[in-house]
Amino acid sequence: MLALKISDLKDFTNKLFIGNVFDHFWLNSADISTYNLFSIDGKLQKDFFDTEQQEILDSTHRIYSLWAEVKPYCHFIIRGKRPPLYFKIVFQLSSKKAKTLIEREAPGLPVDSLRGLYLNLQYKNKMLLCTTGTSFYTFVQDKQLEQLWDHTVLDFFHQNQILFEEL
Repeated sequence: MLALKISDLKDFTNKLFIGNVFDHFWLNSADISTYNLFSIDGKLQKDFFDTEQQEILDSTHRIYSLWAEVKPYCHFIIRGKRPPLYFKIVFQLSSKKAKTLIEREAPGLPVDSLRGLYLNLQYKNKMLLCTTGTSFYTFVQDKQLEQLWDHTVLDFFHQNQILFEEL
């Protein structure tokens, strides 16, 4: 697990809520506290969609909303003169991208046992922390995939010029 403190809060939140840096992530969940607590479960409700859209979701194995789809609503909630009291956003790398990452960088790792690769963002007391996480269907002793995910997130932050300090 990797823990990072964001150094430039304004730049990061602009990239998060206005830019497109995080748009490709699945939104697992979001909680935003302003004058109310707003909670979003990112899991798609397939019954909402017509048959054609359901088939597309099934064929791509997509079970969560993309951040790009929910971001405007979250931005609307936090927008204003006062910063939010708190927010927590949990991103997940899509199963297809996770599988591609493993096949490219660590062939032989058990792809089928992976439940998800996560990036957790938590803003509280004017500080934003990012932590990584991995989840498996079964117990896995090997930490190679966790280390690969941590390294991937660090590369992602560097490529997008996100300033941080490791904790």
